[in-house]
Amino acid sequence: MSKHDLQNDYNQIPVPHAALQERIRQGMEQGKREQQIKRPKRLRRLVVSTGLAASLLITSTFVVPSFATAMAKVPLLGQMYRPFLEQENTGTAISQKQLATKIDQVASDNGIDIQVIDAYYDGATIGMNLTATGVPDVKVEARSGLYELFKGDKRFAGTETMELVHFKQVKGVWQGRIEYTLGETKLQDTIRVPVVLTDVFGVKGNWKFNVPVKRLPAVEQVYGTTVKNSAYQTEVTLDKLIQGKGSTSFDYTTRSPKKERGLVEMTLLDQSGKEIIHNWTKTTESVKRTKTAKAAIEQSRLILGNYVIPKGSYLLQPSLRLDLETEPIPLIEPLPYRQQSETHPLEMVITSIETTEEQVVVEFSTNSRSSQFDTKLDIRNSMYLLKGTEPSNGQDIKAKVTVLDANKQRFRSTFRLPEPSEHTREEYYLETGYSNTVLNTPLALQPIPFTVN
Repeated sequence: MSKHDLQNDYNQIPVPHAALQERIRQGMEQGKREQQIKRPKRLRRLVVSTGLAASLLITSTFVVPSFATAMAKVPLLGQMYRPFLEQENTGTAISQKQLATKIDQVASDNGIDIQVIDAYYDGATIGMNLTATGVPDVKVEARSGLYELFKGDKRFAGTETMELVHFKQVKGVWQGRIEYTLGETKLQDTIRVPVVLTDVFGVKGNWKFNVPVKRLPAVEQVYGTTVKNSAYQTEVTLDKLIQGKGSTSFDYTTRSPKKERGLVEMTLLDQSGKEIIHNWTKTTESVKRTKTAKAAIEQSRLILGNYVIPKGSYLLQPSLRLDLETEPIPLIEPLPYRQQSETHPLEMVITSIETTEEQVVVEFSTNSRSSQFDTKLDIRNSMYLLKGTEPSNGQDIKAKVTVLDANKQRFRSTFRLPEPSEHTREEYYLETGYSNTVLNTPLALQPIPFTVN
């Protein structure tokens, strides 16, 4: 598909701007509540856009159907939205099978009553269905609630979550659903879930619950099957399958170089190699992450909501993304300056930096030919100029890029400074798109065979 066609498809998507703005506002509110404020490193651009989409979809009741349907048709982004159209969530299957446990807990504040009508614990997923009464007349973007799970519960220290539950009216009743993936290595049979809602329908308050849930009968199969890739110094082990009444989840372990965090996304295939479900890194919950002298070991759990795998033989196709840490490059850095992962074939070399009071000119080369590595560096986003080393909130100076030699992949980026500076070389730093490209280019690993008994 051409760039023009893709842009047309994108422009025609009915994006729920009000809902997006409300989600961002709620995120800002959450940030203000954090006890420790740590200035994050720059967020990678492509990951930011897909990550925002993922955060909107984690609470499945927040999905706007027309938005998800439209986005499912867009290349690249489409694979992120299709699981929500095809799978929905575990609670959908549990409701259809009438397996949720009746709870009937009610909390009231500021004239609004929130009731937990039932709850479920299926496989590695817990969830609950809510209703609300006394609801004020508010706009669509305010029909949500900010909630926190396991607040103050020492058993889940570090895994607490604060998210949105979106309410919708069904036959005159305001309904919402909360769903959460447990991050315990060993799952308990029963658990009490502390829940606090603090901002509902735009009204601040305190709605507290302590919801008991009992795990539905589940089947666990242990595998311990490992696939290795020596070139990427990475191995993935399928540890076990957890099959609930309305969900399937996999526990797996990734071992990768200590300096390069390996993120794995999975595709479920049938025995003939036909794709059944494609997931991606953002839906994979990290259960435990440890480091040895040479490697980073990450135990993860992948949930396939509202899907129970029938008996038979299957394949899990892991794809590896390398998450690299790169630092801003001083303009006085000795040249040539080479960026290359220890395991990834992509290379980027800065060969020349010239500075004046009005501009910075950088020449660089890459080996990013798709025929070689199935990856291509986006030259338009290959390099940015920063004032200082701190994140600049998206106000980086973008370059005018000139192709010097297409065959040798040599380019020139020219940055016009917003105002003349006598201290250009000391004030400004370069940030390249190298880590973006590596992170957003999955590398296929050997498929993992398994059987569901």
